Amino acid sequence: MHWADVIASELIEISSFHRIATGISPSGHIHLGNLREMVTADAIRRALIDAGGKAELIYIADDMDPLRRRYPFLPEKYSEFVGMPLCNIPDPSGCHESYSEHFLQPFLESLEVLGIPVEVRRASEMYRQGLYEDAIKTALKNCDKVAQIIREVTGREIEEDWYPFMPICEKCGRINSTKVTSFDDEFVYYTCKCGNSGKVSYKGGGKLSWRLDWVARWKILKITCEPFGKDHAAAGGSYDTGKRLAKEIFDYPPPFPVPYEWIHLKGVGAMKSSKGIVIPVRELIDALPPEIVRYIIIRAKPERHIEFDPGIGLLEIIDEFEEKFKEKDRSVQLSLVHEVKYSSVPFRHLIV
Repeated sequence: MHWADVIASELIEISSFHRIATGISPSGHIHLGNLREMVTADAIRRALIDAGGKAELIYIADDMDPLRRRYPFLPEKYSEFVGMPLCNIPDPSGCHESYSEHFLQPFLESLEVLGIPVEVRRASEMYRQGLYEDAIKTALKNCDKVAQIIREVTGREIEEDWYPFMPICEKCGRINSTKVTSFDDEFVYYTCKCGNSGKVSYKGGGKLSWRLDWVARWKILKITCEPFGKDHAAAGGSYDTGKRLAKEIFDYPPPFPVPYEWIHLKGVGAMKSSKGIVIPVRELIDALPPEIVRYIIIRAKPERHIEFDPGIGLLEIIDEFEEKFKEKDRSVQLSLVHEVKYSSVPFRHLIV
């Protein structure tokens, strides 16, 4: 049985309807390595539907995340934007309304080509709309309990005056240099390393720290399944912490986990936007049929790392797809975007 069908059968035992979440930070070119999360989630969605269930796929763009450093592909002047939310930083090319949209829009267009229907949710909009308000208040009111859970699961020390919320400084615009000092029913009060102090609204004035943000969205969006990278699945990692936070702070069952391994570029290593080791999804689908792009990921179990060879290795995968297509292989079925008819002309000759 195909890995997606195995997961679908386990999910259907829990419920006939599932909301599957994915989330990627648009901090740089969204690449083949990132795409594994989306294609894995969509394969599970399709398998659920084929098994008689219902499923929806949600993509959360983490555009409230701060720019962590000036990446090699950014001009020198972007050093001044480090620490600001991606949604509040100007587009480096001047063609979109923000930094995050510059990298997000080509990716969303690629998902359409790949036949992946998603409900797109931008974290910045969710915060501004007040969808996180109750979760923020719950996290702040239970701050001591949250800190204790993190200590117990991760072994990490948490400062006594720590709060799980990151206000956006009204003066410098940074989100990673502020510290909560107090809160009431209307505002969160803070100080910033830039010397400013002030207050922000629960609606868009900041964001929950990562582990709380992730768990809060499970409840807000009613998520029941989520693929995520192996780093989050490590013992004492984000998911272990999230399970306890979900149950003990937010009174919500943690979603069914689907950890996945990285995609490596042969001879180079794991793909990382920050290091420039990427094959942008847009470039990939301009060069290959969407079915092949999906098949590269779906043919391997999520727990296996994928060594992507854009040379001879890719041609071998194309030949394999052609043979498996004739056999009506399940990996091929889950990779199809359009109705594909077998041709007597070798598939590799049609695309090169």
